[in-house]
Amino acid sequence: MLIRQTSTYMVAHGTSAILGFLSVILFTRLLSPAEYGIYVVALSVAGIISALLFTWVRLSVLRFESEGEATDIRLTALAAYLVSVLTLPAALVATVWLAHVPLDKALAAILLAAALGLFELGQEILRARLDSTSYMRATVVRAFSALGISYGLVQLGWGGFGLVAGVAGGYLIAAALFSPWVWQGPRKPFDRVTFRTMLGFGIPMAMSGGVFAFHSALDRLLVAYLLGDAAAGVYGAAADLVRQIILFPALSVASAIVPLAIRSLAEDGVEAADAHLTRSGELLLAVVLPAVVGLAIVAPHFAALILGPDFRDTAATLIPILVFAWLFQTISQQFVQVSFHLAKKPSLMVAHGTAILVVNVIAMALLVPRFGLIGAAWSLVIAEAAGVVAGYMLSQKAHPLPLAWRPVVRVVAAVAVMAAPTALLDRALPDGGILTFALTVIVGIVAYGLATFALDIAGIRTALMQRWRPAAQG
Repeated sequence: MLIRQTSTYMVAHGTSAILGFLSVILFTRLLSPAEYGIYVVALSVAGIISALLFTWVRLSVLRFESEGEATDIRLTALAAYLVSVLTLPAALVATVWLAHVPLDKALAAILLAAALGLFELGQEILRARLDSTSYMRATVVRAFSALGISYGLVQLGWGGFGLVAGVAGGYLIAAALFSPWVWQGPRKPFDRVTFRTMLGFGIPMAMSGGVFAFHSALDRLLVAYLLGDAAAGVYGAAADLVRQIILFPALSVASAIVPLAIRSLAEDGVEAADAHLTRSGELLLAVVLPAVVGLAIVAPHFAALILGPDFRDTAATLIPILVFAWLFQTISQQFVQVSFHLAKKPSLMVAHGTAILVVNVIAMALLVPRFGLIGAAWSLVIAEAAGVVAGYMLSQKAHPLPLAWRPVVRVVAAVAVMAAPTALLDRALPDGGILTFALTVIVGIVAYGLATFALDIAGIRTALMQRWRPAAQG
């Protein structure tokens, strides 16, 4: 079940990541750093608003809808979403008057937040009901729609705002097209008791979501405030590139971890849930760590191929740092926080996010004024690494996470086998553009694939052998 669900999510997020690459390639050439910075700021603000207003709805859906087919809180969740939508005017006022965000950027962020919240609500319903196929299709439609609309609006002269509007349009189109699968009957009616339960569970989640969203946006917003939209655009382009690469494999695994863990705990008990978490943790690390190390090795060539001329040099310096921030963030948010979901203790998630945010604020205050964009990148690494430690400590008060060192050692060994020839080849070959880059990547993939099979990481070799034997016997 885990491998099948993961493979489907991998297709979804892989397609999204590929189109995300195309988006970065395209718009860092069509837009100036300052125009791209408008998109970066609006997206960051939208993330914070969406987290504060809509995270409690989608996480409540994920937690309660995942318990089994007998549970159906969809209409109650839709009502909760509409209640949150009614607070958007207040969010606009707060964004303009308290956060001092210009009105045009604030309006763009508000619209994007509402569209993002609606799309993610539908996706969480599909994920909780283990309908990974519809989830995949909606993700792909959203990615294609966003790219097409954004390109058209930018060509019409909308600049960075065209990119924001295109992304929002992609979310709305996908939400509309897949609403029959999300809301198909039979449906249980709105339930006040369930709504109150969602509030009790979700309000701490909203606080946590706001804290994490603010932490995630802090580097970009602070760079924009201190160094201007152009610097934010360059930094945001490098961060977006890293996010696309790391988030694709991470979400492919993580999308299956939480609902299957909740169902295992509800139906089979603690031991079954822990066994699932151990295997999931190994698989998550096995798909993310090689992407992190590989990207750090080929960063200069990769940035030169992907980004526009005004973005390349700075991104080549930032990417090898930012990849490790995303590694720690993936472990923290996609694995460690499963403990809080299983124990139904969202207050611990608030504490977790607050700890990360405090470290991030302190690091940013010390490093950004002195080191600029590099200081912002290192601040993020420090904060996310602290988040892994703090999250694991807090998990001991929720559902204690199983700690198995052998799977970690196996993954690290396989990545070392990959990194050695990849780094040597990257330094030995002349800078021949895309052919040199492709050869280096292929060698790394082959080396890691062989090491993964030899070490039977996440039971891959065992699963393949079990499939081959019946076929050979037949």
